[in-house]
Amino acid sequence: MYRVVTPQTEAELEAYYQLRWLLLRKPWQQPRGSERDEFDEYAHHRMMVDNNGNLVAVGRLYVSGDEAQIRFMAVVPDCRDHGLGTRMVQALEQVARQQGVRRLVMNAREEAVAFYGRCGFTVVGEGPISFGKIPHRQMIKALTSIHQIRHCPELCDELQRQWHRRIPISEKMGVRIIQYTGSRFKTKANLTANLNMHESMFAGSIYSQCVLTGWGLIWMQMQEFGLSGDIVQGSGDIKYLTPVWDEPTAEVQGRLREQLMPLQSGERVRIELNVTLYSGEQKAASFTGRYVILPH
Repeated sequence: MYRVVTPQTEAELEAYYQLRWLLLRKPWQQPRGSERDEFDEYAHHRMMVDNNGNLVAVGRLYVSGDEAQIRFMAVVPDCRDHGLGTRMVQALEQVARQQGVRRLVMNAREEAVAFYGRCGFTVVGEGPISFGKIPHRQMIKALTSIHQIRHCPELCDELQRQWHRRIPISEKMGVRIIQYTGSRFKTKANLTANLNMHESMFAGSIYSQCVLTGWGLIWMQMQEFGLSGDIVQGSGDIKYLTPVWDEPTAEVQGRLREQLMPLQSGERVRIELNVTLYSGEQKAASFTGRYVILPH
């Protein structure tokens, strides 16, 4: 099992830079120090460690306005072909989205172009030639603005503000709304902020994200239909199907107009929703939430 962390101490930073040099500079007879540049002080650094704390991968993100560059990506040879590179790219991309970045850029060595293509990057031209002999291809990935994939983006923003203000755990978990279509509502959470001792997502965090996702669908449709009331959870059941190792996404669907309309006449409403939480693309948990809406 592996986890992505941020180097914090001087020792961790030294190990991080040492691996950058060993994998990206030493094979080309470059001296120590060549693995660093003037942007390191202002960049976001990430490294991946195994259960024993051994460093197995590194990566860096430098943000400039609404654009960010991924650089110094490397995985130790013995740990390649295990999806670690993909996880590192996802971790850096998540940081970029949190920083409001609209586009990722990078210069990939020829042998890495196919890998980054699978991560969603597109070749746009020739890149630099390192050390006078290693050609690169310039690649970019557009990060779709969350407003472009959400129905009623103003309401989505308002709901997220309310969550962070009135339910502080939602902000600590990194829960954010990524889609609302009028009937489908999806959220994501920050995996690294919700890890348990096994380095997978904490069961309580899975439950909380599912509860918030169902709650969010009800709130959004109440706003659209001009209804008001207090949403509370009556009860909930969850089945944990598999550990969550990848970015957790929770999804719920439903058109609730008919169920919600009794609020207009001051009646209490009860709604049952089924929420699915995914680890990457794998179904990881199934939640049934029973909510009660109390009319104002």
